Amino acid sequence: MANGPTSSTAGATHHHRWDGSGNLVANPIDRYSIGDRTPGLVTDADGSLTIRLQPDSPGSAEEPNWLPTPAQGTWFAALRMYLPRTEVIDTRWECPPINRVA
Repeated sequence: MANGPTSSTAGATHHHRWDGSGNLVANPIDRYSIGDRTPGLVTDADGSLTIRLQPDSPGSAEEPNWLPTPAQGTWFAALRMYLPRTEVIDTRWECPPINRVA
């Protein structure tokens, strides 16, 4: 999941992930959300932010942007935006898609 180079909020942005029953899922790094204020996030060359939603570590270089998911079963992600900008409220902004890469 990638965000564009400019923020869509004046406040915080968080990506959360739950299992199919709506419960947080235990994971090896005890991370249950990731957002613009997560320490150590790495931005892409164009200023965007790619969040890795996957069960296994993507490697040390990409691990700061990793939100672990279950290896099997149903899970879902949600984006929470605090103090969204006008373009979010009036629906001119579109949330970037989650793209399956493997």
